[in-house]
Amino acid sequence: MLSLAEREKISRGLAAGRSIRTIAALLGRAPSTVSREVDRNEGPEGYPASQADRAA
Repeated sequence: MLSLAEREKISRGLAAGRSIRTIAALLGRAPSTVSREVDRNEGPEGYPASQADRAA
């Protein structure tokens, strides 16, 4: 399970144009974990970290 801090890093990474693989490497997570998280929560164009955390 991802923490709010990790979700915020995902959000910032996506906003900065980083790839899923790059973000996953920075978090020490599998790219598939990050990809599923983003897909479940609005996709890369509008990933809302706090809303995703509440939904989890």
